[in-house]
Amino acid sequence: MNEISKDILQFLKSRGFLDGKNSLNEHESLTETGVIDSIGLLQLVDYLESSYKIEIPMEIITPDNFDTLAGISQSVMNLKK
Repeated sequence: MNEISKDILQFLKSRGFLDGKNSLNEHESLTETGVIDSIGLLQLVDYLESSYKIEIPMEIITPDNFDTLAGISQSVMNLKK
């Protein structure tokens, strides 16, 4: 798990999104496991934009890009370039 994924996981834990779940696989669906909903996703996007000094265009917030830690992490890395 890379540093961005670890950071996202820490954010989810600190905001209570994991509800006692100790770990999350990098490729597990955040929506299918009930970890995050649309409001939570907006909070996460806001956090990522401020933490990584990036702007996340709405058109890239898709299930392929923003439903797993791996997908979110890759999207953040791509936007940082």
